[in-house]
Amino acid sequence: MNTMEGLWSLLRSWLRPHRGISQEKLPLYLGFFECLHNIKKRGKAALTGLLEVLFG
Repeated sequence: MNTMEGLWSLLRSWLRPHRGISQEKLPLYLGFFECLHNIKKRGKAALTGLLEVLFG
């Protein structure tokens, strides 16, 4: 599922339980989804980078 359609499908199914989210909070949900997706896809490398950013 590397296509944009595949990613959109994953996002829609992930957002489904959160019905009625506001447009103001949508960027937060998208950012969180992106973070989870990147960690899942890149594994330890993404986690190492995230920890480096957080703890310098």
